Amino acid sequence: MSLIIQDSGLLTILQTLDPEQSTAGNEYNGACDRLAHQLANQLVGNDTSAPTIEMTLQPSVIKFTEPTIIAFSGAGFKAKSGGRDIFINRIYLFDRGDTLEFIPQPKGNRVYLAVAGGLKVEGSNVLKSGDEVVMCRDYTAHHDELFNMLKRHNEVSWGVDTYALVEVYLSDTYHLVRRPDISDEVYTRLESGEYTVRNEKNRVALYVDGPEIDLGNAGIEHAGVKGGVHIADNQPVLALNDFNKVTTAPQVGTIPSYHLHKLSQKRTGSKIQFKVIDAEDAHANLYAHHLWVKSLFKAIDYKLSKELVKEKM
Repeated sequence: MSLIIQDSGLLTILQTLDPEQSTAGNEYNGACDRLAHQLANQLVGNDTSAPTIEMTLQPSVIKFTEPTIIAFSGAGFKAKSGGRDIFINRIYLFDRGDTLEFIPQPKGNRVYLAVAGGLKVEGSNVLKSGDEVVMCRDYTAHHDELFNMLKRHNEVSWGVDTYALVEVYLSDTYHLVRRPDISDEVYTRLESGEYTVRNEKNRVALYVDGPEIDLGNAGIEHAGVKGGVHIADNQPVLALNDFNKVTTAPQVGTIPSYHLHKLSQKRTGSKIQFKVIDAEDAHANLYAHHLWVKSLFKAIDYKLSKELVKEKM
């Protein structure tokens, strides 16, 4: 059986965690918000690398053709299904014929939908209105327990608390790892004021406006790195997943991976402020972030195990 994309919204993609997992015919280089992708999968009991549906700014309207368990994560979107409110980072049982429709929100850019047992699509992974996405039904014993638990209430009474994700998504401060060949004056200038997102070239780059950075134009080719901060027309250009592999725009530093989650959630008008750090600090922060994600996923497993024990009593 499948789910049906009734309205594909602005851009809807069946997305893998990394581009290496994509099959022939698939487009785009992995989930922009890796944390949201993994968190949605963790909630429904999937492997965290299982495909999810990535929706940008204006999410899809989705109809389900059989009972299944869903969760979505990422931006601060809310949704509804008939008269039922559906909240982010929670687990729900959907029945045959149920429709999931997202409610427009003033903040956030991307949301990721996971379905228990996994998803797959034949052909292009860019989903259009009317497309069907196959529910793989690769159910584990854990999935069976979740189905049995949710038959009574259709949802659990808890979710991942918004405050647990404040540092990940709500702060406008972004670490910028300095390069040894860039002058301190450039970094002082980058830190001197706030930048505003002018627009996003879809999944390629964020263009921002703020204090000007004059580096000149040497016309030298540079590697395009995800998270790279390049200078074009005296303004920073922030590289996203599908940034050019080679560019002549000079790179002044890199935003570490632990801040790329919230970077992918910035929409036009959002604010960004840079904080320059050394590579050693970035490595320490990355390790701390890794431990935090592990503790978050363990907390989800613990809460679910308590719910399942209560159900059996």
